[in-house]
Amino acid sequence: MGYVVDYYELASSAPRQSGAFFAKAFGWGLKSYGPDYTELQESGILGGITADEADKNSAPLIGIRAEDIAAAEAAVVAAGGVITRPIYDFPGGRRFYFREPGGNEMMVYMAID
Repeated sequence: MGYVVDYYELASSAPRQSGAFFAKAFGWGLKSYGPDYTELQESGILGGITADEADKNSAPLIGIRAEDIAAAEAAVVAAGGVITRPIYDFPGGRRFYFREPGGNEMMVYMAID
């Protein structure tokens, strides 16, 4: 089978708020493992949010696929996210960048066939 991406982890100064943001904006499930760790479920790949200083790394850019880019941007804002780069075209689709309440910058994209 080889190597596959099957997990991601985000550093956050506020893991509960970050988890609530992802649940509200994208409908993902959450499982708390105490005040410093929240598991993200139903995001297409298992992930987690950590506040443990020993585990914090620079977060990689993670892209979230959307079918309706404008609706996704509205959901991010309604959930408390901050748009850091508004919707723009790129080869193969459209995307925008946002920062969630715990400080992670991420991207939402919509592919155009």
